[in-house]
Amino acid sequence: MPCPKSRPRRLELHLSYDCAQRCVFCSESDRMERFAGAPVRSDEIARALVRKRRLGFDHLTLTGGEPTMHAGFERVLQAAKRLGYRTYVTSNGSRLAESGFARRVLPLIDELCLSVHGARAREHDACAGRAGSFSAVRAAIERAAARPELYLLTNTVATTRNVDRLPEILSSLIAKRAVRHCLVSNLAPEGRGGRNFESLTVPLARWRTLIPNLARVVEGSGTVLRFFGLPLCVFGGRRELSNDLHWSPRVTLERGLRRGRPVLVEVKSAAPTRRRRRTAACRSCAMIGRCPGVFEEYARLFGCGELSPIDREAHG
Repeated sequence: MPCPKSRPRRLELHLSYDCAQRCVFCSESDRMERFAGAPVRSDEIARALVRKRRLGFDHLTLTGGEPTMHAGFERVLQAAKRLGYRTYVTSNGSRLAESGFARRVLPLIDELCLSVHGARAREHDACAGRAGSFSAVRAAIERAAARPELYLLTNTVATTRNVDRLPEILSSLIAKRAVRHCLVSNLAPEGRGGRNFESLTVPLARWRTLIPNLARVVEGSGTVLRFFGLPLCVFGGRRELSNDLHWSPRVTLERGLRRGRPVLVEVKSAAPTRRRRRTAACRSCAMIGRCPGVFEEYARLFGCGELSPIDREAHG
């Protein structure tokens, strides 16, 4: 099924609007509340997967909410594999900690990204808003580690609550040699993350020292390290660690309303620009064509004084 290179091949499906956790930074909390009574139906999913596969899409991300809580999660994976999709699942690990469930679904998953927000139960559970969530995600990591063909990733959302623990968190993850890719995410100003943004967001000035320190923690381990949601000027000489520079265009299918009725709506994303903008300080930056800038809410609350345009001559 040929697909022109100019078209996205990645399809992202918000499968579930339910979650057992209440993460303090959850970007989807408002949408989960709005569509809790309108789960994505199996017929909608089947039509979307077939239609997009015919158009050349070959990579499917299942996300949410917590996608494993969808009643048809296993059937969706089976259908995706029959159609020839490479499957990617984002999860908090709560159901994947269950041996029977994990045994059935893990062989259907090519890439699995588990959310880990602390090195210990106390800090992770406080971020996730649910006791026992840390032991569940650790169990999920162990079950995934037993399948070496599975590409295992983790995502850690950095906030003022766990920023001091980031070196320890990454150290604990790379010690699990099955974890092949660690993503550290800047707080997105949406949902609960938006309501708590001012108190939870990590200052850009702090990221300037964090990034090289965290890179040293991971260096030599063989684990890939990336950072999401940060302007390139905070990376110093480690811009290759920006997830923006490795991002692929995609189409997202998510719940929306049409004439008052819940439907699957399509959102096309050519770049990771959601809620981000370039500022006046970016105009002279050598990387302006490749950097989506700073979160709009951060610029509104804290200004742009921490941004420092990358010198064109030095970059060249």
